[in-house]
Amino acid sequence: MTVTFIRGAEVNRPEPAALTSSIEDHATVVDKSDFGLRNNEGLWPSYNCLDLLVPTPMCPDPMLTGTKIFTTAGWVPGFEFAVYGGVQCSAVGLDAADQKAEVARVFERSEGKGIEQALLLNRFVATDSDAPVQWDEPVDLGTAPTLLSALGILEGYAAVHYAGIPTLHVPRAIITMGFGAGALVERDGKFYTKAGSKVAAGGGYDDGTVPISNTADLYVTGEVYVERSEEISVQSYVYPGDGSGLGSDENGLADNTVLALAERMYRVGVDCLVAKVTATLWAAS
Repeated sequence: MTVTFIRGAEVNRPEPAALTSSIEDHATVVDKSDFGLRNNEGLWPSYNCLDLLVPTPMCPDPMLTGTKIFTTAGWVPGFEFAVYGGVQCSAVGLDAADQKAEVARVFERSEGKGIEQALLLNRFVATDSDAPVQWDEPVDLGTAPTLLSALGILEGYAAVHYAGIPTLHVPRAIITMGFGAGALVERDGKFYTKAGSKVAAGGGYDDGTVPISNTADLYVTGEVYVERSEEISVQSYVYPGDGSGLGSDENGLADNTVLALAERMYRVGVDCLVAKVTATLWAAS
């Protein structure tokens, strides 16, 4: 009798392309091997929101006693946060090197979304009265009747109050609608308005509510600055007797489990301008 062993074919696992035009693609990103303490009350003094175009007489009356007014450049506050991702798999049949590499890859692909979520939940709301670093809620520009009008209102406001190209922060769904309305363009994998404003839409500004609402909050800011610590990428094994367990008062890890962890710290600052408008996306039925 002849016995033939047939080996199963390996699956060529598909890998999705990276999502484009997150805030990390548009921001100034600095990697810090010495990420540590910093005065978050003022990362840098910003002159970009100052009104330096005060009308003045070309030939003033020398008998007048008026004096010129000198404004103050404000310091840009920052905030810090850290995010991590942990995965556990049974050691039986596991490619441990693949697990560690995949956790690191997906973490890096997703960190722009994590920065957007932190901006939405921390910087785009007012601080508590006892917070060590203070800032106000975004300037509320009201509700716009259409997406196009909302984008225009944000860009118009930024043109008046900011000395440069602004950054728009929008849910990912706005990209499809914006292209359909002819409001956006794509350059080198990044989205911009036709007026040149940068558009960050990496998925972190989507709230995922169900059912879907016909309104969305869109934000405009000055330049965004991001500091990143070195990435922590580690792998560990759960051995019998190491104190782990599945009991109600234990850590939830079974014996012979392989753990992979990716973690990073961030510090983010937004240059002086923060405003929002609520866009109506379609007529309510």
